[in-house]
Amino acid sequence: LVSHKGLREFVISVAEEMNIPYRFDAMPGGGTDAGAIHMTMRGVPALTISIPTRYIHSHAALLHRDDYEQTVKLLVEVIRRLDEEKVKEITFD
Repeated sequence: LVSHKGLREFVISVAEEMNIPYRFDAMPGGGTDAGAIHMTMRGVPALTISIPTRYIHSHAALLHRDDYEQTVKLLVEVIRRLDEEKVKEITFD
């Protein structure tokens, strides 16, 4: 998945405004539902926000609680700010 530029810039701006650390990464294999939906019809703005996790597909995955809490904080704020006007701005700019 190549993330949607407008959506990516929006999420980055929210993270920076809230002093939430972030980084970019690419998965060499596997994927998410975002990989399929971003090609639906004329395209759907999509990106993947993930939490750094060890042993993700095992019964004992590990993550740092701070990473989890910062991710939740980011997602909640992104959702709060995604009104109709912002979606149009992201989609058509």
